[in-house]
Amino acid sequence: MRIISLFLLLFSNFVFAQNGYLINSSYPKDFKIHLNKSQTHGLIWYYKASNYGLVYDLKTGEQVKEIILAGYTTNSSFEPHVFDYKEDNVILAGWDNEDLKPEHYFIWDEASNKFYTGKELPFQHGKIQDIIGDELVYAFTIYQKDGKGRLNLKKPSHSFVQFYNWKTKKWREFKQPYEFKENLTSRSLLLFEDGNKMKFFDLKTAQFLAQTTPAFDVVVSNYADGITYAAKYDKGIDKVALFDINTLTLGSFKKAPTHNNLDYYWGEMVNYHVKFEQNNTDIDLVITDKFSKATKKVTITTSDKEKADLIKARIATLKEIRQNKIKGDLDKKYASQKPDFVEFEANFEPLPKTFTYDYNNARGRDITQLKLSRKLFLTPNTTVFSVGKVFECKESKVFLVMLRGPQAEGTESVYAILKTDHYGNRLQYQIIARAIRNHIGYLQRDEFSITTNSNSNSVIKVKENYMGEEKSKEFKIYCLN
Repeated sequence: MRIISLFLLLFSNFVFAQNGYLINSSYPKDFKIHLNKSQTHGLIWYYKASNYGLVYDLKTGEQVKEIILAGYTTNSSFEPHVFDYKEDNVILAGWDNEDLKPEHYFIWDEASNKFYTGKELPFQHGKIQDIIGDELVYAFTIYQKDGKGRLNLKKPSHSFVQFYNWKTKKWREFKQPYEFKENLTSRSLLLFEDGNKMKFFDLKTAQFLAQTTPAFDVVVSNYADGITYAAKYDKGIDKVALFDINTLTLGSFKKAPTHNNLDYYWGEMVNYHVKFEQNNTDIDLVITDKFSKATKKVTITTSDKEKADLIKARIATLKEIRQNKIKGDLDKKYASQKPDFVEFEANFEPLPKTFTYDYNNARGRDITQLKLSRKLFLTPNTTVFSVGKVFECKESKVFLVMLRGPQAEGTESVYAILKTDHYGNRLQYQIIARAIRNHIGYLQRDEFSITTNSNSNSVIKVKENYMGEEKSKEFKIYCLN
């Protein structure tokens, strides 16, 4: 009966890569990390794939989101520049590396499930520097020209700070007589150089702070120790000064610990020090609390071909669904399947928000012969039972199913989470628990519970028990991805 999962992998058109793994890579420099404005979460971005990333809670070290941008446009080589995370929702802004034209910028607003390409954004204003509520923040400098009409980057004329509401399409603009240098996302500040001084423009009040510091070029944090510096650079980091983000004060400028730009996170690390470490053939995300010094390590890659293939299939599935959705073809494409899904769904009663599976009072309906069941579950000699509906949201519906069939040790019951779109197409299939029974009794009987929060995200806790040997596991199921 363990061959159930193998058959699902080989024959299903809709498969899911288990959360927590990126496509196989053995090089830490293949990954980038972006910290959100409140410095509570980090987005790991595999920039060779350029459409796939994972969000981690820096306090717990747990993965809380999977980000897949493939399928929104014909090109899928996205590079995030701004990342924020609020109320379990992601906002990303950046550009498409495969389409370096004026309109190659994008923004993705998970809360409203909106993806805006450069054709829908004011692309002529350059890259997005920050996001304040529903407003995109642009900042750029106008430079003087020499006698031949060429820009002289050593002679700034003035700068603009522009706010664009991507929902109302309204503008606000502020002209400044200084050169724009940098953004400090954790404080929502833009930094401008005024002679030998650095001035701080508060994006929330659209006013300069009274405080200034000596001028510098960029804010960086050293991956080696997590220390944040104000830096001056030419071809690489030249000199650095300790930079206190909270008080906006600088130490004295000294020779940089390293001149290699790749040794720095180009931004501030306020609460946590994050870095990537080699772990044999895999890569670990290392998170250190800068105050308690507690450290957590999370493996973010897999050398397992099966898991890597699942990820690729997952991305391909979402790409197809999103492209069809953009074209408005989903209703037409799956019109004949919708009645089958209605029949299938009618067999699942909603589970309580906190649910513990009870073997002694277990109930289920045999749905093996339903038309959609035959499409979703292609394992021979197996009976499929409905257990209950875990949750449904705008993007998906999540069901608990049980598949029962013979195997070498006896009769095996496999408990699995099935996530579909609203047409019955599989988005995720995750085996969470098993029970194996023969004429003597249970060889394996896993206990599990499911807790679903108000955002329609579920945590599944499993106590695996095989012939007296116990192991604890945990799975997370999300509404969107």
